[in-house]
Amino acid sequence: MKAKTLGFVHTSATLVPLFQQLTNEFIEGIDTFNIVDDSVIKDVIKKGELTPNTAARVVSHIQAAEAAGADVILATCSSIGSAIETAATLCNVPVIRVDQAMADEAVQISDKIGVIATLPTTLEPTSDLVKRRYQSSG
Repeated sequence: MKAKTLGFVHTSATLVPLFQQLTNEFIEGIDTFNIVDDSVIKDVIKKGELTPNTAARVVSHIQAAEAAGADVILATCSSIGSAIETAATLCNVPVIRVDQAMADEAVQISDKIGVIATLPTTLEPTSDLVKRRYQSSG
């Protein structure tokens, strides 16, 4: 049986070893690969938001991960959340936002949730995700 393949899409090369370590520690029998484009987060920071052009590039990277053989794709940047969700509608494999599990856990624990982020560009996308996950939880 062929091992499943997890494709990571990163906006910083510094995340590659961290996610490889986590994968090795918590997931057995899985192959991984990484697509890294740090110009994405640099553009988001410079412009203060995810622009349509940059979102299209994110979608392209996620589609490239599927074309490269990923059975599951994990995008590891919260600032590009809306582009990740758009890409998920265009792929035939699961596409996961890195902050989705955190948002789901938060809405199960409390109805008062704060968002703290390392980048200002993460606040709106993650806050929006938390609100939507809360509304869909019930």
